[in-house]
Amino acid sequence: MLENKRDILAYAIQNFTKFGSKRFSMDELAHDLGISKKTLYRYFDSKEELVSESLGFLLNKLRANINGYMEQNPNENEPLTTIIYIYKLGLMTLQEINPSFLYGLAKYYPNAYKEYSSFKKDIVWDLVCPLLKKAQELGQVRKEVKVKLVCVLFLSRMEEMVYSSPTLFEEYSIQELLEHIIINNLRGVLTLEYLSTSPLEK
Repeated sequence: MLENKRDILAYAIQNFTKFGSKRFSMDELAHDLGISKKTLYRYFDSKEELVSESLGFLLNKLRANINGYMEQNPNENEPLTTIIYIYKLGLMTLQEINPSFLYGLAKYYPNAYKEYSSFKKDIVWDLVCPLLKKAQELGQVRKEVKVKLVCVLFLSRMEEMVYSSPTLFEEYSIQELLEHIIINNLRGVLTLEYLSTSPLEK
């Protein structure tokens, strides 16, 4: 029996991302947790609130993971390594999410979807873009490259790419997807000097 709010959020998001936010009901959640619906509603006034808070739980976990990595691995002279880590974590997360979960958020829970969209934008524009600019300042990315355009064309569209085929994660490993979606695109903007002395870490 799980009655701790944190445990409920963890279990809820695990099932929402697997079955979809609309298909997995409060009744099913209460039953699986071994608690009454009354107990569930003690923590959450509505299904919408539960979806929003459980999504927030997942996003906060991802933020903490990224922040922890950056604290332990400053990568002052290798900002591209941090970018690759961020996208590898993103791929591993998307692999566990049924696309219907995100479609359901957009259709039935617009506030939660806004939170998700805001999280993605923050990652690209507050983390990845500054790291790419730093790589340019270090002479790793060519001077003529428009960093913001790289972020718009390639680094903002990973979700769209991986969900373009329902069997992509079954056919290719995380490393293969990372290589073809992110690393190859990054290689295309690097200076020859950097490529010859310090090829991108896989």
